[in-house]
Amino acid sequence: MSLSERLKSIRKRVEQAAQRSKFAGQNITILGASKGQSINSIRQAAEYGILDMGENYAQELLKKAPLCLDTDIKWHFIGRLQANKIKLILPYAASIASLDSLELGEKIARVASQLDTPRASVPVLLQVNLGSERQKAGLPPSVIEELFDKFQDNSGILLAGLMTLPPAHKDLEKMRPYFSEMKKLFDRLRQRHKKPEYFKVLSMGMSHDFEVAIEEGANCVRIGEALFGPRPKEIEE
Repeated sequence: MSLSERLKSIRKRVEQAAQRSKFAGQNITILGASKGQSINSIRQAAEYGILDMGENYAQELLKKAPLCLDTDIKWHFIGRLQANKIKLILPYAASIASLDSLELGEKIARVASQLDTPRASVPVLLQVNLGSERQKAGLPPSVIEELFDKFQDNSGILLAGLMTLPPAHKDLEKMRPYFSEMKKLFDRLRQRHKKPEYFKVLSMGMSHDFEVAIEEGANCVRIGEALFGPRPKEIEE
């Protein structure tokens, strides 16, 4: 199956899931999870309208972004961000979707202000660890709520939404409660946001579970293998 055929299928499934959702009517962003994918595949996806790309590793973002300056691709950093890589990725990253500590937020803001072309505020998503899984980054929902106002106090970052990777299950119905919990958390925090119109991204759901995520309120889904096909190789940083 070609990339265009896979994308056509994904778009149809996204549309149908959105129609089933009780949150029907909101636009769904398909973010191409482009880790390990070739520039040719990424550019082809962009030609078909997938203009939001997510990279997990700084080295890949730094390699790919300069080769796509002639496109309208917006790059989002979706992996664990090491402090020493902040300065490198900020010129290319439209957002950082994996903020999981006040300290990291402060470092992002400080580095952004020191760039040759300073950034007033960097859009970020708070990463929520719904299952308190040690192998995953992110903060538990209770900690996110406790620290939310302190994150807001940092004017160098803009809280643009939430992101999560919930505990995986073969039975997708067992994942539904996590997505539902995430939507409720998102709504509570949006009410507390000083500029709620900017707090609009609920990023949850990937290739295997995005339909359930959309049904429960996701408006951004990260699609990798279902869009691009199997990754040619794993890249470690």
